[in-house]
Amino acid sequence: GQGEGSQIIQLFGRGVRLKGKEYSLKRSTHGQRPKGLHLEKLETLNIFGVRANYMAQFKQYLQEEGVTTSDEIIELNFATRLSPHFPAGQLKSLNLKDGYKDNQKNGFKRKQFPWLYEIPAEFAGKIKAPHIDLDLYPRLEALSSQDKGAASPAPANVRETGKITYAAMALYDFDRIFIAVQEYKLQRSWSNLRLDRQRLAAFCKTANSWYTLHSPTSELTIRTIADIRKQEDILIRLLQDYTDRFYKTLKNAYEGQFYEVVKVRGDDDTMLKVYHFEIEDTDDGHEYRKRLEELQQLVVSGKLGEASKWNPQQMVAICFDRHLYYPLMSIDGNVPLKMRPLAFDAPSEIEFVNDLQEFYTSAAGKESIGNRSLFLLRNADTKAKGLGFALAGNFYPDFLLWLVDDATGQQWLSFIDPKGIRQINLTDPKFGLYQEVKVLQTKLADPKLILNAFILSKTKFVDILNNNCTEQELEERHLLFMEHGGASYLPKMFGRMG
Repeated sequence: GQGEGSQIIQLFGRGVRLKGKEYSLKRSTHGQRPKGLHLEKLETLNIFGVRANYMAQFKQYLQEEGVTTSDEIIELNFATRLSPHFPAGQLKSLNLKDGYKDNQKNGFKRKQFPWLYEIPAEFAGKIKAPHIDLDLYPRLEALSSQDKGAASPAPANVRETGKITYAAMALYDFDRIFIAVQEYKLQRSWSNLRLDRQRLAAFCKTANSWYTLHSPTSELTIRTIADIRKQEDILIRLLQDYTDRFYKTLKNAYEGQFYEVVKVRGDDDTMLKVYHFEIEDTDDGHEYRKRLEELQQLVVSGKLGEASKWNPQQMVAICFDRHLYYPLMSIDGNVPLKMRPLAFDAPSEIEFVNDLQEFYTSAAGKESIGNRSLFLLRNADTKAKGLGFALAGNFYPDFLLWLVDDATGQQWLSFIDPKGIRQINLTDPKFGLYQEVKVLQTKLADPKLILNAFILSKTKFVDILNNNCTEQELEERHLLFMEHGGASYLPKMFGRMG
């Protein structure tokens, strides 16, 4: 490369992210690499400068981009520890049987080759036909705010629905539409999904019950040639959303036959074993390294109480003894280090664990939990390690929570996901997981295992966009609001575990 250093880095980064470790689009982490093979060298960009002072200039570019070079980094591996209450061989979890994941021998990609828009006979009547709900109002409002001369969108309480007319489709460029859907499919590596231009055109021209389109009538009226292109774009968006829902629905129907109940072990991949820190070789960096080594010693010594009080600025380390391992760590600000992996991806997750820890020791918590034992586990968010659900759009809930009746052996396993939902459409498949896990529970036929799923909303109820439900109706759908505090939403959650 002869350009600036930052440009060379971008080229290298794009190359690595074409596939990434286990198709994650990321470089491997320290814990994922086999020891002694030095695979990190294959994922490292080496710059060889032949011009005078090139490396000094390159390092300056890196500093301007906020990148710390390897010769200025101290590495530290921080081992976690299993909870003293870890119930070895007792907790039940779910797993897709070996050989049935993705591209494995009996996986969906190897065994099923459906035509898009045609539900295979073996699943006919067993799955719901996909339905797409597309709301164009937020985009129109955004365009209106950018173009002050444009007509104002309809008031929030006046929301029209419409359909693309079949007559208009005679003017459409179906070659363009077909290529757009084909590219969408290829980007997601859905090689087993078959697509045909004639079938696509016939699907569009003979049916419109598969979608609900929220749009002003004016957006669906053709006055100029430009309006044809605009409607094609709307149809492409609908077809891409349908393709996504169609594929994942069939994948769920297939994989749902092959889940099994497994016991959680201390050496499972879901258990995070090591945090890897890259610390800047500065005075501030050395201070953080010292503090981390102090915490590591407390963890190794099993001094959970003292470790719980560890609280350096701009870092989070939660030592909740009902979590299957500890500590749960994350960065909460600008610090002179990088950490992989992060235990938390969002503040709502930290809030949930803190709320649960406080609730567990309260009188209300003891009443809700009763004589059952509680255990919590942060779910890994990768295909290789975490527990995900094709039935919810390849959804990986953030937490697994167990209640165990030690006397009877009954277990309640709940999948819990704290998140902001302000702009998420409530028809998204993940909001139906609470129903789908009940179907899965029936298929598993384990009388001692009860499944549930909950979404915990960090977004306040009044701030949710495009919502026609009451708060009570959303709670019936296992969507609970964190705004009132753990003392409010946690008793509701435990009460609905049944």
